[in-house]
Amino acid sequence: MAAYRYTRRRWLATCAGATAGLAAIAGCSDETDTSSLDDDPGATASDGDYGDWPMESYNATNRLAVPHSGVSGKPTIEWTVDLDSEGGVEMPVVYDDLVYVSESDGKYTAIDIHDGDTKWEHETSDWVAPAVSEDAVFIAGDGIEALHRQDGDILWATKHDKSARSLRTYDSEVYAGLGDKIVVLDEDGEERYTTETGGTVHSLAVDDRRVYARSILNPDEDEFLISAYDRDGGKQMWKQEISHAEQWHNDRVTRTFPVVDGNVYTVTDTAAISIDGSTGDRKEITELDHIAWTRPTIHNGRVYFPTAEMTYDLESGDSPGEWDPNVNPRIPYVAADGMGITTSFRQMDPYQLLSIDLNTGGANWQKEGSQRANVYLPIVLNGLILILEETTDGNKLVAYS
Repeated sequence: MAAYRYTRRRWLATCAGATAGLAAIAGCSDETDTSSLDDDPGATASDGDYGDWPMESYNATNRLAVPHSGVSGKPTIEWTVDLDSEGGVEMPVVYDDLVYVSESDGKYTAIDIHDGDTKWEHETSDWVAPAVSEDAVFIAGDGIEALHRQDGDILWATKHDKSARSLRTYDSEVYAGLGDKIVVLDEDGEERYTTETGGTVHSLAVDDRRVYARSILNPDEDEFLISAYDRDGGKQMWKQEISHAEQWHNDRVTRTFPVVDGNVYTVTDTAAISIDGSTGDRKEITELDHIAWTRPTIHNGRVYFPTAEMTYDLESGDSPGEWDPNVNPRIPYVAADGMGITTSFRQMDPYQLLSIDLNTGGANWQKEGSQRANVYLPIVLNGLILILEETTDGNKLVAYS
């Protein structure tokens, strides 16, 4: 299997060597996103062969636009791991060539990304999509637990009564949604502050100035609150109530929201909207005529939805004239090297892993999965794509190269 050692640290070094100064780094583009890698909160730069995916939806701002190459041609299966749990599985994360997976029985597993071998297992009382940094792997369990990345030993646990439902890391700090509160910890597990949200925290995002939360106000009515807090002290800055039907109960895809260049992007039952992170001012990007839209992907001035003909210019709200997709994806695109990687699902057929051209919507390649399975976001790395397959007969983690 070919190894790809094009890490974020090397990318930055290449830019800096070519042209001196911070402005040069900001201007050096890997053609995956217009914003610089400095504006990539929570992203990591280990020496792993395939790059990192350190938390749910890639980074602390849930970008789904990654500085990775993906797979340029039709992929093949590299390895498959059978997971123990027959219940739910959360999205895996990746750091320094280890894949960390959380299962509904409270088991966390570290898997070698090269061959699928299990490195360690840890059992606790709860489960959530982990977050990982140079300091540790952060999980739900005895409150919030920090595990040693290489052997799974417990470094510390907060022993909160409630367990974390959403975890993010940024600048050696851990951000957790516990019930109707956001708890912020330092790398040693010491609490910096706690702030209340007014609803059960569903998902978090963090940038250099603010912490954002999506909280459930009334799950029976699909009512949510998007709110922002000062990152230094937790003071609430603004809030916006939205009504938005999830794709299904506790939807792992719909619940996250991207923050790009200080703006929050999400959907309501009637529109795609942006919210100014500084002021809380709300702007409609375009009207929508469907009530179950999933979260958008933001890339190069466009907002993408995983449905045919659902791509709009962020400024004008118009759909590009050249956009003519011939696939019907099921979940959001992961933008990587000009491609949109996603999956398509038909109830009676195996799922399909798809790559489309983000400029035209045309298919680059399609790969049929090995079975009928419920699949979520593809974890797109350098030369490797990880897919979590969830079935009634068991769950699998599959690596495509």
